Amino acid sequence: MYMRVLKQDLKNNRIVVRPENTTDLYILSNIISIGDQVIAKTSRRIRRSGSEGRSGDESQRITILIGIDVEDFAFQDSSVSNRLRVKGRIFQGPEQHVSIGSYHTLNLELTQSITIIKPEWTKYYLQLLKEAEEASKKPKICLIAVDNSEVCIGLLDNYKISVIAHEKSNISRKRTKQKVRTQEAQTFFEQVATIIKRSILPESKNIVIGGPGFIKERLFVFLKERFPKENLNVIIAGSLSAGNRVGLSELLNLEAVDKLAIDFRIFEENRLLDEFFKRLNQGSTDITYGFIEAKKISNSGAIESLIVLDSFLKGGGGVNPDEINALFREIEKTRGKIMIIPLQSDNANRLKTFGGIIALLRYSLTWD
Repeated sequence: MYMRVLKQDLKNNRIVVRPENTTDLYILSNIISIGDQVIAKTSRRIRRSGSEGRSGDESQRITILIGIDVEDFAFQDSSVSNRLRVKGRIFQGPEQHVSIGSYHTLNLELTQSITIIKPEWTKYYLQLLKEAEEASKKPKICLIAVDNSEVCIGLLDNYKISVIAHEKSNISRKRTKQKVRTQEAQTFFEQVATIIKRSILPESKNIVIGGPGFIKERLFVFLKERFPKENLNVIIAGSLSAGNRVGLSELLNLEAVDKLAIDFRIFEENRLLDEFFKRLNQGSTDITYGFIEAKKISNSGAIESLIVLDSFLKGGGGVNPDEINALFREIEKTRGKIMIIPLQSDNANRLKTFGGIIALLRYSLTWD
């Protein structure tokens, strides 16, 4: 299932969507900006007078539809929960239950209708909605980084890696009897299989395993034997430094994953960043970085690709979100590509060094 556009009224800059999975919430976190308006259902606890024969007041939780002027938002992506929280002042709602102008936080949830009103829907934001539908056709990939002490399991989709589980193995050190170590490894692999059955198989049958030593091969054999009827496509990718989040990220650089996800957006992010650093190391003048420099040349047609940290959509870097959206519009006019990188991603640190904004140019530019 993918995010559905239920209604599109661009004349009034209003679009109604319904997110169907957690990736859709992530996409919405890249679409919603400070200064937008969001309308969605929320629950509030209200007080009512005690009924006849009772003393005191009672409280009741009700569901109402309210609209807020967006001042802040945050997407939480973890193995524990996935949610998009949007905060701002209420501009619309039943006045008997809410105070217009007061602050409220909407917890945007799956399968609920959400209305987004922007000052202007640029081509970039409309393209994100279109990509959300196309992304549903791309099979997800389970990534497993494993070593003798731990395992990290993630699910890779078009946009990001979601960490599903991070577990310790409790496999004893080599000086322990081999029989004991074999039993401990069996228990550990059963733990992995349980996670795969519960959280992975409903989403994907593509599994890529990596890690140091021979444990990845042993896990490969175990999974093939444990799920003989599921028709799993299990691949051993290669060696990693560890079975943790770092190892999970290292899997993205291995050929086995690249072949399965060649057209995933996340790999396009990596390619653009790698190209920027390649040109930087070569001393090329067909790149630039920082908001001021990007803005300076935005209407020249020189910018081929702009890569921006998502924090700029919230006023990060000392730049007003309206200025960022104006920059997007200028780049769209000259058919430039725009890529937003989440602050929590591994690529974020590469961007931070250059002010959170970098650009690949169509030709070299020099300034006095």
